[in-house]
Amino acid sequence: MKTITIEIKKVKELTKAEKNLINKNRIKEFGKTAIINFSKDYEPDTFFFFVKDEGKIVAFVGLRPIKINYLGKQYKIGGICSLISIKKKRSYGRILIGALLSYLKKTGKSALGFTHQTKFCEKAGLGVEKDFVKRFIYKNPKTGEEIIDNDGDGIFYNGKDNFIKKVLSTKSKVYISVPHW
Repeated sequence: MKTITIEIKKVKELTKAEKNLINKNRIKEFGKTAIINFSKDYEPDTFFFFVKDEGKIVAFVGLRPIKINYLGKQYKIGGICSLISIKKKRSYGRILIGALLSYLKKTGKSALGFTHQTKFCEKAGLGVEKDFVKRFIYKNPKTGEEIIDNDGDGIFYNGKDNFIKKVLSTKSKVYISVPHW
């Protein structure tokens, strides 16, 4: 019988080999522009969840802190990013999302990400909203320019703050602290 384990690490604790594995698989999934500079692109308290099979990483996801301004109120949620199953069709992605959901339920934190893989994410237990990314606007702090990403469905978990439920109940703009996660 195989031994499946879950490991959670802060980005500052990642080894060079883990960073290389994440970038190699981001390129494979999202293209050459998907390379991450872990010290510049992610906050130090970003978490990575790893599913390991016999000690080898087979799936991973990041959860980074995101500040949001919605209807004049500040929210701090988890930004779901880099959701990748290295070995597909073996339930590793489902195990990974299960570990993420368990963590979110325990902490009470809302979380949100954007993807086109909504069928899988919904089956694994995340909430889904079509074209949700269009509601989230990055306002460049230097120029004031508003940047809207028009390509992506939302995957989410509604935490104790009911952030997702509140956003879904209106058509109001949601201002985010990073242009893309």
